[in-house]
Amino acid sequence: MPATLMRDNSAAKRHHFAPCPEGETVPTITSIADLRALARKRVPRAIFDYCDRGSYDEVTLRRNRSDYEAIEIRQRVAVDVSAQSLATTLVGQPAAMPLGIAPTGLAASFTRWRDRRRARRAGLRIPFCLSTVSICSIEDVHGAVEKPFWFQLYLMRDRAFNEELIARAKAAQCSALVLTLDLQMQGVRRQDIKNGLSIPPRLTLRNALEIAARPAWALGVLLGKRRTFGNLAGRMQGSGGLATLSEWIGSQFDPTVSWKDVEWVRKQWPGKLVLKASSIRTTRGLRARRVRTPSSSRITADVSSTARRSSIASLPELSRR
Repeated sequence: MPATLMRDNSAAKRHHFAPCPEGETVPTITSIADLRALARKRVPRAIFDYCDRGSYDEVTLRRNRSDYEAIEIRQRVAVDVSAQSLATTLVGQPAAMPLGIAPTGLAASFTRWRDRRRARRAGLRIPFCLSTVSICSIEDVHGAVEKPFWFQLYLMRDRAFNEELIARAKAAQCSALVLTLDLQMQGVRRQDIKNGLSIPPRLTLRNALEIAARPAWALGVLLGKRRTFGNLAGRMQGSGGLATLSEWIGSQFDPTVSWKDVEWVRKQWPGKLVLKASSIRTTRGLRARRVRTPSSSRITADVSSTARRSSIASLPELSRR
């Protein structure tokens, strides 16, 4: 049976949840599929597809889903399961489960201050990583959380800007820096082009009905304090929209990145450093090449979902190393 969400939002405010419109009814949420269906109804198609779709022919996206669905859990009997726990440590940080919230650009285009809310909810249990191209800035998130979060960094031609971002992450007491090594050239997101996605959203004849049918989303996002890329303020010319971002990425992302650049970041960042790689081959190379680090810091390899091979398929090989 549908559950009616009451107008009394005291609990929502106390736990930093987004308040619900009066009288709104939602289905009982039992799975990620339920949340996906709800998101499809609540946000315009262009925003939903940005989260739901992938790049080019979406080969890796399909492989990630199919490989994940193929995993089977082996049942064991006559074993004491009274004390169940998924708790572990990730880069030396306690986590309630072996998961973290990955850096997601444009998250705040779904709901106002989305990055801050995700950081608050994750901070108590699992790591949260803020994207360089997030709507909320490093300072926005830092001012909203009590526990440190991670920050994701792209290597750019303008190293002075990289230094500035690293300095801001230090000032915000980020507990780890995630350095992306697998996106020196951006992929083509064909569905975004077809949908005419723009940030901030622009009202057009094509999307007017969709936006009008979602007044709660429109008021929350379009009237929010931040409607463009918080960490790039002052660096991008023009409106800061997606077309401008694409041009800026094309001119800024450095396709010549090598291990000497990783060493440069290591000198700038004294804390824990996570290298985001794109394939098992990259990860092997990372482990074969030692980057000089202070004894108090750490470098960790990761396998990204942007490779043509799925992340799930790489995990067995990593576990054997």
